[in-house]
Amino acid sequence: MIGKVASIGTSFLGTLEYCYYATRSNRSLDRSQVRGELVYFQHVPVSTINDSRQIKGTKEALLNLEKMAERMQRTANLNHRIEKPVWHQAFSFPVGEKINTETMAEICQLFAQRFGMENNQLVAFRHADKDHNHFHIIANRISLDGKNTAKTRFNFLEMGRFCREMEQHYELTPTTQMKRVIWKEQQSSDTKDVTETIDSKRLKVCFG
Repeated sequence: MIGKVASIGTSFLGTLEYCYYATRSNRSLDRSQVRGELVYFQHVPVSTINDSRQIKGTKEALLNLEKMAERMQRTANLNHRIEKPVWHQAFSFPVGEKINTETMAEICQLFAQRFGMENNQLVAFRHADKDHNHFHIIANRISLDGKNTAKTRFNFLEMGRFCREMEQHYELTPTTQMKRVIWKEQQSSDTKDVTETIDSKRLKVCFG
C-alpha cells in the first residue's frame, strides 16, 4: 500500500468534486458521470440532491457535495489561523490486489486515529478508473471543537510507517518503501499550526 504525500489546500468543494466526478481528457470535470464510490464518512452529513439530476446510465441520485463542503467549511471557520484546512490523502494498492470496501473503511478509521483526526470531518471515495485499486480521503484539519488536531509534521515519514503497518495487519502485498533523498528538518518551526505539509524545495522522494 502506498500513501502519497498529503496535499493541503483551501477548497473542500473543489477537492470533493475532483474525487467524486469523472474527469475528461482535458482534466475538466464531467458532472454527468461519477467515478468515486463513497466508502467512508464521519462527522459530516451525507445526502443526495433532491432534483432531476442523476448519474448517467443509472437511476442513482447524485451526492450533495455542496452540503458536505458547506458543513466542513463551517467547522474550518472555527479556527481562523489555519488558511488551508483541507487534507487530501490518496492510498493505492499494487495491480491485482483486491481490497473490499470494508477494509478501506477500516483503514480510513485507523488513518483518522493515527493522524489526530478522530473528531474531525472526513470523507473517502474509492476509484476504479485505473488498473489498481485506490481511494482518496478528504479530511478537515480542524476538529469539531475548532482545534487544529491534524498531525502534518513529518507526514512523509509517518505515512510510510502507517502503510507498512496496514500491509502487515491486513496481509496486503508489500510495496516498495519510500526513501528519503533530501530532507532538511524545519528547525525554526515548533508551532502546531503549520499551513504546509511539505515544502517541495526541501524534500524529494523516489521509490526503490
